[in-house]
Amino acid sequence: MLQRNRMFKKVIESKKTIKDILIRRNYFILFASTAILLFLILYILTLATTTNQSLSIFIMMNGLDYAILTFFLLFIISLLFGIYISLFVYKIRRNMKGRKVIGIFGGSSGLIAGIFGAGCPMCGSVIFALFGAPLALFFMPFKGLELRVLSILLLIISIYIISKSIYSCEITIIKNKNEKFNRKEQEIF
Repeated sequence: MLQRNRMFKKVIESKKTIKDILIRRNYFILFASTAILLFLILYILTLATTTNQSLSIFIMMNGLDYAILTFFLLFIISLLFGIYISLFVYKIRRNMKGRKVIGIFGGSSGLIAGIFGAGCPMCGSVIFALFGAPLALFFMPFKGLELRVLSILLLIISIYIISKSIYSCEITIIKNKNEKFNRKEQEIF
């Protein structure tokens, strides 16, 4: 029970950190423009192999439910990546004085999984075609939806990790000449 309360408290703190950053005009504009741009790119990649890049043909081939779920998941991926980029830029700007910046791998892997998930399972995926498997989404159990869900999970984990690390830093304390140890300390703003 105590472990669950601590985890819940950390999630609430991360949510507050995200809100505090996205309230700032520059970071909100970065969030919105990144999310819109990524959604447009994923939309184009999804319809790229469909005849005439037609949404109606995509719906006819895959069904309305699949199309709605696909574009909803792509929208969520875009929003999460926009949040991630805003947090990442904030962290870089905040840590310009030589401190270590972490969290690149998680957000990048979430974006890459999302891009691989973009595509029409019946017509093929542009990204998978680059690797010689254009119909790879067709042979997946959920026709690529699993890649989109994986992307969302990776982005959520990345956002949590980077938001948790924004206001904390590693401080090395030297007690004696021979004795060093590290501890995490919370910065106060």
